Amino acid sequence: MGVSNAVRDPGSYISRTLGLYRTLLTDPETFYEEYIGSRGIKSEFALVLVTGLVGLIGNYLMLQELLLQLETIDAVVVNDDVNFQLQQRVVEPLIGAFILWIWYGFGMYAVGWLYTTVGTTYVTMKRMAWALFPILIANLVHTVAMVVAYNGLDVQPDDLDLQTRIADQVAAAIWSLASGEIVVVAATALGAVFAVWAGYIGAHAIKDVRDLTMDEAYKVAAVPTAGYVLYIVYSTVTAI
Repeated sequence: MGVSNAVRDPGSYISRTLGLYRTLLTDPETFYEEYIGSRGIKSEFALVLVTGLVGLIGNYLMLQELLLQLETIDAVVVNDDVNFQLQQRVVEPLIGAFILWIWYGFGMYAVGWLYTTVGTTYVTMKRMAWALFPILIANLVHTVAMVVAYNGLDVQPDDLDLQTRIADQVAAAIWSLASGEIVVVAATALGAVFAVWAGYIGAHAIKDVRDLTMDEAYKVAAVPTAGYVLYIVYSTVTAI
């Protein structure tokens, strides 16, 4: 249903869209059989882009609040190098979304070689983009957590005991004021659930591409999924 149809009948458009994503999340086998065609990859690219942007919003808002409060602390100097390092943390969700697309897509495609040589990387990447929809939800949860955290943020001079002027270390110390907030840590840890959910959908994505049984597809999906879950666990532990 195109944009013109959405304008003419927004109710049906919204209903169909919600139905599409509900099917994706709860019945991925039906989703891939009935909703995914073979034409182009623009929608998939857009989905990954939106996934990253949703996470970026929370980081951007938090950084603005941090910089505002740090202006009152003379002992902390946010020079151009430190600011550049902080900006990198802001865009991490955007870059991370595309890295995850490659991680899940090429990861499952590569592990699938243990069973068969059937399938192409293009079809794998097209289908795997939709498997990242739970990551979009995870990024939304993280953004909400960031908003909650910055609304209660109150940076005091004693909160930053900087023993270095190295830009990346200063930026890491500043960003820890946000990432260490309990609500943000909880949102980060919750990301493991959404990572497994993405892996579950991804198993159905790779199943038909590689002509696997469902059991084989789950085993293939488990490898990149486990890798990402371990990364989330590491990020959670280091943030505490």
